[in-house]
Amino acid sequence: MKAQDLVNKCKDIATNYKTLYVYGCFGAPLNAKNKQRYTHNYAYNEQPARTKKILAASADTFGFDCVNLIKGILWGWNGNVNATYGGAVYASNGVPDTSANGMFQNCCYDKSNNFSNVQPGELVWMDGHIGVAITNKLAVECTPIWKDGVQITAMNCNVAGYNRRNWTSHGKCKFVDYSAAPKPEPTPTPDPTPITL
Repeated sequence: MKAQDLVNKCKDIATNYKTLYVYGCFGAPLNAKNKQRYTHNYAYNEQPARTKKILAASADTFGFDCVNLIKGILWGWNGNVNATYGGAVYASNGVPDTSANGMFQNCCYDKSNNFSNVQPGELVWMDGHIGVAITNKLAVECTPIWKDGVQITAMNCNVAGYNRRNWTSHGKCKFVDYSAAPKPEPTPTPDPTPITL
């Protein structure tokens, strides 16, 4: 996946889909079957307040947690409300099922804690939590705080209208292509044949 495609998909989910923070969920629509599954699979989701939110969600709401937002996209999530995982195929495309810390520690390179050089599409990380930079000041993350789902937040700075998250590090994900834009076509070589007037 190209870095810009990851950025576009993150922004699309944050702005155009109903989402809810559901631990261990990588994009499943919260239909009756999935609500039963996700309210009985992890202690976090079994907390009464969280169970209540999951059960109250509409069937066109998609469940994610922080690292499962990234994995879901890399596994092919496409917003299909009729597919068990919203179109994602578990552990596909060579992307492992790993934690937020595992994703950053084992699947990222060119790591840095200098946020002046962060590139859109890089993963941003703090212990136990992960997101995706979409500009040099904004990131997309899935968190139970603020909007309780996938949302755009300010990255290590104050930006009017956005909640601020202070990330520790950022790095390039080995499953994302950060290569530069395609090179322009070479300038044609002039025809050496002289022009006669």
